[in-house]
Amino acid sequence: MKKILFYYIFREMILYFLLCFLFFFIIFFVNQILYMAEDILSKKAPLRDVAKLMVFALPSIIATSAPFSALVGTLMGLGRIVTDREIIAMNSLGIPTGVIFLPVLCAGILISALSFYTNDTLLPLGTIHYTRLYRSILTSTPALELESNSIKRNQNAVVITGSMTNDVLDSLLIIEKMNDGSRRVVAAESSVIQKSDNPNILMTLSMQEPRVISFDRKDRSRYDSIVAHNLSYNILLKNIMPSYSANVSPREMSSRDVARELRKKREEGDKRAINLYLMELNKKFSIPFGAFFFVILAFPLALGSKSNGQSTGFIFGLIIAVVYWALLIGGQTLSTRLNANGAIMMWIPNIAVLGMSGILFISRKLQ
Repeated sequence: MKKILFYYIFREMILYFLLCFLFFFIIFFVNQILYMAEDILSKKAPLRDVAKLMVFALPSIIATSAPFSALVGTLMGLGRIVTDREIIAMNSLGIPTGVIFLPVLCAGILISALSFYTNDTLLPLGTIHYTRLYRSILTSTPALELESNSIKRNQNAVVITGSMTNDVLDSLLIIEKMNDGSRRVVAAESSVIQKSDNPNILMTLSMQEPRVISFDRKDRSRYDSIVAHNLSYNILLKNIMPSYSANVSPREMSSRDVARELRKKREEGDKRAINLYLMELNKKFSIPFGAFFFVILAFPLALGSKSNGQSTGFIFGLIIAVVYWALLIGGQTLSTRLNANGAIMMWIPNIAVLGMSGILFISRKLQ
């Protein structure tokens, strides 16, 4: 009897998980398509390369969709069972709540394990190939990054262009922010866009008769002015593509590789790098196993629904998913910008979910 019940509930959980996974997958996939349309197709990149980028982005979409699908799927699946009075029938036959919870918990563990494999193995591979191909698209025709009579902003500069014909700009103005906070303005009446052999440089702007003005950060009334016959201005790839690095980033590593690099960073004593790698290492575990914590939360929530369990579960699931994602992004921002403890920031959403689960379990037991 218990074996039949286990497989019945487990099958329901997996079925609703797959349905919700398809829902979230389509949402994130469409979002990726819109991003491609704006950022890649606008550069007239070959459709074949765009299709490859979509394939390389799939592990990221899958890893993101799985935990939220576990939450909403469990809420909807158990909500359907509660609405159909099947839980009452099971309790009337003397089946304890723990027996009902066991297959739900096993489904959460299975989903978390598969999500961890995707996040730890497929995601780094997809990210590496995605970055390489994206860089190849940008550097194959660097002029595509600039347009006639446009304003382009990157991490440290604003590039204002005039009309462009055959990779030649009839006017160019660059307002650049220096590392010390001062400003530098570079202007030229004619500039030629050139490719670079350096993999870290997206393009080189060969300026004719340029003028360079550098302003003092402390006293804006003071400045230096330079006039030259020609000047080569390099636009770095990392300024256009912030995630790009000539070295392998933590996102492109497995958890073992990140842990190995973390030990090296600790020996070097670079506190900021230590915290970054610490955040990425914990992120590789916290997001996949968020499915496990979501299942624990979804169980008492679903049992508390009286009617329309599926609709209620879907709505509550979306609300919780948005709050969870906001906490995760907020924690990541605090870690990277304010150097907050990366490990704690990545586990705060799961700790909040677990705490809410405990409160719900206790309240239901006291009723």
